[in-house]
Amino acid sequence: MPKGVARYDLSGKFGAEAADAVALLRAARPHAARLGLHFHVGSQCLDPLAWRRAMELVGQVARAAGVPLEVVDVGGGFPVAYPDVTPPPLGAFFAEIEAAFEALDLPGAVLWAEPGRALVASGGSVVVQVQQRRGHELYVNDGVYGALSDAGAPGFVFPCRLIRPEGVASQALQGFALYGPTCDSADRMAGPFWLPADVQEGDWIEIGQLGAYGACLRTAFNGFDRARLVEVRDRPMLDATGEAALAA
Repeated sequence: MPKGVARYDLSGKFGAEAADAVALLRAARPHAARLGLHFHVGSQCLDPLAWRRAMELVGQVARAAGVPLEVVDVGGGFPVAYPDVTPPPLGAFFAEIEAAFEALDLPGAVLWAEPGRALVASGGSVVVQVQQRRGHELYVNDGVYGALSDAGAPGFVFPCRLIRPEGVASQALQGFALYGPTCDSADRMAGPFWLPADVQEGDWIEIGQLGAYGACLRTAFNGFDRARLVEVRDRPMLDATGEAALAA
């Protein structure tokens, strides 16, 4: 799939030009029990029309190949809300996909999708402790080599809240950057992470919307590889529209 407007471009390593895809389909058809076309518009894609354009390309390849197809896989990439992002409703994406699939007119073909982030992003948080404060920067005990990889170079902004005993008043919110626990200067998360202005050493912070890739991208770099996993049943930090579901 050509490079689009997704937060993560996934077109650099895999894929085939249309002419090559036609040749591959024709070569594979005599040997395949089930044959199909797959594309991916990129992760965290905010444009529903990206799927329509991709499906039009699928139609061009299918017609040129002239062989029956059993599967059209539209990949993933469906977006979720973050503090600085409010995506269109998922229904807008599904409507484009459904209409485009019907227009393909592929008898017997089924539609597949891989909505990973859209399903699980809200299902995970990490709780970190502030170990030092330096102005608007907080040093915490997890970082880009742990559960917060996407907060590093990709620059994702995640919802967060200070965890304090009930009845303790908090000041107005202020934007902070975070440093992780490793020796690497790249272990920095620019944020901003919006927290009470009086956050201090020893405080605990929940950082949410990490269900998609927070756990699977963890490493043991510098020996920081211990995390206690706890299952809870509270509400996600953000709802589908990006509104905070928990008070800061």
